[in-house]
Amino acid sequence: MLVFIDESGTPHPNDSCSRPVILAVCISESDVRYVTRRIYSLKRQILGNDDAEIKANRLLTRGTFRRIPEKREFVEAFFDLLREMPLTMFAMIMERPLDVSPLTPILPNQFRFMLERINLFAESKNEMATILFDGDGRSQYGGLAVKFSNYLHRSVEGRSYTRITDSPFFVDSKITAGIQIADMAAGVVRVYEENGLFGGVPAGNSFLSAVGRYYSVVEGKTTDHVSASGYPRHGFYRMPEREHYATVVEDRPEGDSS
Repeated sequence: MLVFIDESGTPHPNDSCSRPVILAVCISESDVRYVTRRIYSLKRQILGNDDAEIKANRLLTRGTFRRIPEKREFVEAFFDLLREMPLTMFAMIMERPLDVSPLTPILPNQFRFMLERINLFAESKNEMATILFDGDGRSQYGGLAVKFSNYLHRSVEGRSYTRITDSPFFVDSKITAGIQIADMAAGVVRVYEENGLFGGVPAGNSFLSAVGRYYSVVEGKTTDHVSASGYPRHGFYRMPEREHYATVVEDRPEGDSS
């Protein structure tokens, strides 16, 4: 399977996003061309340009819903299409850190937690998972490509993930439909979380009402698993602020960084 990972917001105290998210979209290789064709067809049909890049920060805005009906139509059609697509999603929903995490050779915990879920899912499907990130792998997180490789090959935990292929790929979101899906889904999860919509949608707010509907679609595409030691691993995990700093090397209940 191919696993497309993108983020919405950055876990940094100076970032405007209070609930940054990384999200993975898992698609079996046999389904990738079908998914890609459906996305390109939708862009051509509604936006008139199948090369248009789908970005949450351009489409999931109040302005889109008030002033640009064709973009609102596209977003509605996109999440209707997503509902029936053969794909699975996992999301790490973070609290914004209060302090700057030091740059270390260690892979940030949100990616470690994500890789565990991807490996468990790949095991359940008897498939190998190839990871694709948006970006160049050098500037993100002080060298995400090197940290990813070190984690898989040098840590006990990483070496146990036998369903993840050795090297990630770093791709251009402008030409990669899977990354664009991840971007849109991550954006929906972040807006939903930052507005506290799990407590209900404010009456008369058409934008947040739509976000709530889209979130239900995205959440419906995830699945839960159980770790090697029997701990639950929810498909959508709300990661406490303290776990930005914790160095954890053993299987354990999540949320307990001791």
